[in-house]
Amino acid sequence: MESRDLFEVRKTLKTSMADLKDQLKEVEEKLSSTYLPKAKELLGYNGEDFGTVNISHGNDIIKAVVSKKVTWDQELLREALSKLSEEDARHYGKLTFAVEERKFTAAPPAIKRILEDCRTTEVGSFKIELEES
Repeated sequence: MESRDLFEVRKTLKTSMADLKDQLKEVEEKLSSTYLPKAKELLGYNGEDFGTVNISHGNDIIKAVVSKKVTWDQELLREALSKLSEEDARHYGKLTFAVEERKFTAAPPAIKRILEDCRTTEVGSFKIELEES
């Protein structure tokens, strides 16, 4: 195959890939708008905002995973970390003024109270799969 042909094939493939990505994004958005509210509702019954639930749809079982995305108010977190001992501040915080979620979750209640006003959680990603029966 000539170089010019390879460039043409590459161009065609890139165009096809872009079209497929657009189509996939549209399908993912439709699935999300259909099943994310139900997944949140089911999680809410268990007192949770994030996690994995199974949704019955006719004869199908749909596995929905709602992950969380955590952001930290940098100014509030800086102030909160300054209230901790230097050792605790270095352990829980990072120079970018973030707290690792696993450390926040495992922190004693007193430390959580100091940090929680700096923390925001939102849906990070939503994955959905049809469970094979």
